[in-house]
Amino acid sequence: MDASETVGEDSRGYDGGTSRDGRKRHILTDTEGLLLEVTVTTADVHDSKAAPALLEAFMDQPGRLLKLVWADSAYQGPTLAKAFARHGVGIEVVRRSDGQRGFVVLARRWVVERTLSWLSRSRRLNRDHERRPDHHAQKVWRAATIRLSRHLAADAPRWPDKRPERLLPAAA
Repeated sequence: MDASETVGEDSRGYDGGTSRDGRKRHILTDTEGLLLEVTVTTADVHDSKAAPALLEAFMDQPGRLLKLVWADSAYQGPTLAKAFARHGVGIEVVRRSDGQRGFVVLARRWVVERTLSWLSRSRRLNRDHERRPDHHAQKVWRAATIRLSRHLAADAPRWPDKRPERLLPAAA
């Protein structure tokens, strides 16, 4: 067994809560759903353990500023609270109301879920093709860039409006 095979085996895990194996994508988005940072972990890493690394990766870049983060109830814990306090970032945990069952849209959580669904449309992300987590993270960035460029292109003027002189003259 060579080193490349062990990298592939060690980069996957099993999440008993969702009964899925593979990897988890932990993302940080702005209020519009644009990707700010991504961290890829094995599926058996709990969200509260991966979030400090995600926050550190984002805040290590110069000029980065966060004031408030909305998160679901899985992103809690003393390690995460210390990471947020170190950077002066406020956190607001969005919880379900008591007794609520089934699917309900919760304030601000739908933004991240929508971004994850946009990213899942990418062929390389709908299955776990990559062997290394850093390659998987780069595929997430690539999918986010493609989505953003298509969104911007939708606002650009199209051919008939941009070059009306190229239209064929109307038959009399």
